[in-house]
Amino acid sequence: MKLFYPKSVAVIGATKKEGKVGYAILKNLLKFNGKIYPVNPKYDNIFNLKCYKSVLDIDDEIDLAIIAVPNVAVPQVLEECGKKGIKYAVIISAGFSEVGNYELEEEVKNIIKKYGIRVIGPNCLGIMNTHINLNATFSKIFPPKGGVSIVSQSGAVLNAILDIAPLLNIGFSKVVSLGNKIDIQESDLLEYFLEDDDTEIIVLYIEGLKDKRFLKVAKKVAKKKPIIVLKAGRSEEGKRAAKSHTGSLAGDDVVYDTAFKEAGIIRAKTFEELIDLIHIFSTQPIMEKNEIGVITNAGGFGVLAADACADHNLKLANFEKSTIEKLKEVLPETANITNPLDIIGDATPERYEKATKILLEDKNIHGLLVILTPQEMTEPLKVAEILANLKRDKPLITSFVGGVSVKGAKSYLRKHGIPAYITPENGIKALSYLYKYSLIKVKEDYDPYLDKIEKEFLKIYEENKEIIKSLLDRPNEYKAKQLLKLYGFDIPKGYLAKSKYEAIEYAKKFKKVVLKIVSPQILHKTEAHGVIINPDDVGEAYDMLIKNALEYGKRKNINVEIEGVLVEEFIDGDKVELIIGGKRDEIFGPVIMVGLGGVFVEVLKDVAFGIYPITKDFAHEMLKSLKSYKILEGVRGREGKDIDYIIETLMKISVFMNIHKEIKELDLNPIFVFKKGGCIADARIIC
Repeated sequence: MKLFYPKSVAVIGATKKEGKVGYAILKNLLKFNGKIYPVNPKYDNIFNLKCYKSVLDIDDEIDLAIIAVPNVAVPQVLEECGKKGIKYAVIISAGFSEVGNYELEEEVKNIIKKYGIRVIGPNCLGIMNTHINLNATFSKIFPPKGGVSIVSQSGAVLNAILDIAPLLNIGFSKVVSLGNKIDIQESDLLEYFLEDDDTEIIVLYIEGLKDKRFLKVAKKVAKKKPIIVLKAGRSEEGKRAAKSHTGSLAGDDVVYDTAFKEAGIIRAKTFEELIDLIHIFSTQPIMEKNEIGVITNAGGFGVLAADACADHNLKLANFEKSTIEKLKEVLPETANITNPLDIIGDATPERYEKATKILLEDKNIHGLLVILTPQEMTEPLKVAEILANLKRDKPLITSFVGGVSVKGAKSYLRKHGIPAYITPENGIKALSYLYKYSLIKVKEDYDPYLDKIEKEFLKIYEENKEIIKSLLDRPNEYKAKQLLKLYGFDIPKGYLAKSKYEAIEYAKKFKKVVLKIVSPQILHKTEAHGVIINPDDVGEAYDMLIKNALEYGKRKNINVEIEGVLVEEFIDGDKVELIIGGKRDEIFGPVIMVGLGGVFVEVLKDVAFGIYPITKDFAHEMLKSLKSYKILEGVRGREGKDIDYIIETLMKISVFMNIHKEIKELDLNPIFVFKKGGCIADARIIC
């Protein structure tokens, strides 16, 4: 891509005035391994380079244009770039949609579309490629070469990362400030980085996505190269109460978090954690198994490390017999040769070296945490130097616990490519990230059963378009259930009564009944006292439901249209109540929620989310992430419930939501789940 590997660059808006963006960009480009063409009608030359009035005056092919002119001049400059045949441009200029100037931004979009120009920006810092000394930004910092490619919506965040990087031995490949993202999106860059040999790790700073391809592309890329993301701008708007449980619980940040998990992206919660993750993945190999070793000169911190293993899905490896024999030769008799390995408080640098070498050679150990606490004879800096010089092919993480006496040693370790933490818990957490990524790489995305569901549902949709259209016209519970029944979902037997006499006749078909008001305006029937279970007098119950609905309308000052009363068979038996919901996100598409009903969703908010397509494995992961999952498995003598039924329902609902683009929200609450099978007891659709 000539965006990152241009042979010639035009800087449009170059200037001799120090402190101006056009000056800084041109100055930064002077070390570029290619041709540089300043463009500004005010000058004949800048930095001893011939300056042109327009790109059209340059008698050479231009691969990349860097545009740093006043915003109102950008359209004319792009027109000239288009006529010149320039295919890549970075618009540094600000003053577009970020300040409400949408018309100007739209004009720019039309021009680049007209000429087929691929654009980064506007309102951005620029781009870098360290491997060809391309610094097409106005940043003072140009990082060392390395394998990290970073994409950021914030120039300030980008600069901060680049400034910290040399302290941690982190090198960069490509650096991109995206700005307003009028053209090139994260997915375009992810696809490029996947094939870029100089990119080993991808880092994203995101404030919001416009990119509907992101999830699909990220899933593919994450299997080959780690993607680390910091998502800022957690929106409260998305968390406001909506018309359904799913709408109120699936806030903006919840959806992003779900998307990142499903894509296999490693998410940093804070800027500090982002730096930490970049350091871990750029300096350490991936850990294929979760069995680790711990070395410590303080037993208590070894115990804390062991506790942390339980929190982060890691195990303390059993030492090989040969390892035990070797350790006996180099450790004092008082040393207890177990894992964690306590090499005693008087451990010298030489003892650390011997113990570390032996454990790194143990085939049962796939990652190592070395803990050091400052003692009189410890010599932290010397230990740091020894560890940094060890040959190894396994992750080595350190925890030098202390302050002043270990400060220099930790700094030395970090500069030489070994993460160093103040606590053993953070060291264990670091190793766990390396193991988690190994699971992402082997995760299977294709699910033949999901494929089968999609084919069946699409056939049903094609064969029943007119019926489906009528059922989705002003949907109520009755229509929602009839639609679900069409797709093979189990629902209770029931009838829509238009009069109390019909209600009485329908009720005779069942031993026990439940009566529910049916109205498009009443979404939550309990608020309107719109449900009566097994009444003594069905006729009276019918009249009561009508009365309650009309009174609800008066209280809410809305015109309640009553379409009848749903008379259903009352479902009895040993069951668990579940909620499954769907919400359509404008970027990611159908977001599916699952949780146990009642207090679990209302108070504890014990729910899990997935984004279409939901495979069988991911549906199971969703369920297992619930605190209440043990209830589904069966506790205290109660039989477990049909987990396979729930998994299948989640898969089917994700497909159902994907097919029916007109459905904005869906609530199935409750779903009754039995030892075998289940049924949807209540359904609500919002179009």
